[in-house]
Formats: sequence, structure tokens, C-alpha cells
Amino acid sequence: MSEINLNKSEDFVKEFKVFNDGIAGVVENVKIRIEKKASSDTDDKKPVYKLIATDSQGAEVNEGFYYHKDAEEKGFKNYQAQRLILLARGVFGDDIKFPVWSNPVEVLDGVMKMVAPALSKGAWRVAIAYGTTKRKESYLGFKSFGSFIQPMSAENKLALDRTDNTERKPLPEATAASELISDVTKGGNPGNLDWMNS
Repeated sequence: MSEINLNKSEDFVKEFKVFNDGIAGVVENVKIRIEKKASSDTDDKKPVYKLIATDSQGAEVNEGFYYHKDAEEKGFKNYQAQRLILLARGVFGDDIKFPVWSNPVEVLDGVMKMVAPALSKGAWRVAIAYGTTKRKESYLGFKSFGSFIQPMSAENKLALDRTDNTERKPLPEATAASELISDVTKGGNPGNLDWMNS
């Protein structure tokens, strides 16, 4: 049996960092990387790829990309294809020429293979928001529509527009600790905390 040493708090307590201190807008000098889900991971809820931006404090935002089977699926046709085009244009410029692929799986794999090596080099600028004014989010993410990434070497053309939400959607109120303790101790629950009073 191994020892548990709570004095080594760094093993248990992780510092929580918020990307760009929670401020929506254009963030400069970020690092960008692509992560691909391991082939041994069978969890369909996890994205196949993640586009991850890390700010100067080490905080991150990310966006997940999933495989679609059919080019006519709304998720691919109305959203993911647009995101992949804007990602590649942000990395290589508006004049990029794409190969012609046979299906959405090839498209996702192909674009990620194109951009991943370039993203690992240099610094980037990203536009981030709390979703849109129609679909507000509690956490920052890449701007949902329009250009959202460009190299720092380019003239800044990124900006939020009136459809981007800049205010955080409030999280549901947390349950008070006294309510949780009360729930645990009702009805002779094995989690009874009477020993604390003795």
C-alpha cells in the first residue's frame, strides 16, 4: 500500500487558470496546437481533434472537431466545413487551394494534417468570445463565425462583431454545503456525519 502525503499539495490541488483572464476579444501571442484522440480511445463523445490555444499564463481554450459520415449532415455542411476553411485560411492566407476530398472524414483529417505543422511554429492571434448573442456560453471559446485565427506576423484583421457575446453566461448557482450535508445525513445514510459532533 502506498502512502498518501497531503503535505505534497501540488499532487492534489491544481491552480485554475482562465484564458485571457476571462476577457473576450482578440488575444495576441498565443501558442496553438492540434491534438488527435488516441485510436485506442473508443469514447464517441470525445472529439477526434482538438484545436487548442494557450495564452501567456498557460490557460487554454479549445474547440473540438468530430467525424461526420455524410457531407449533407447539418453539423458538417452548416458549421464544420466553414470552421475548417476559416482555420486553414487563418493559417495559410485567403488564397489557399484545397485538395478535393471524397467525404467529411477525409476533409477533417486532410485539413488537420495541413495546419498542424504550421500551427506548432510561431505565435498566433485569436478572437475569443462567450458564444454568440443568440447562444450565450459560460466559457470562453474561439469566435463562432468569421475569421478567428491569424499569425502574429500578419496585420491584425481579427475583431469581435455585434453577434459575438462578450459577457459570460452565469453558471447555475452551486448548492450550499449545508444542504449537501443535510442530504447526506438524512434517513440513516451510510454517509452520516454524526461522528463530527462527538
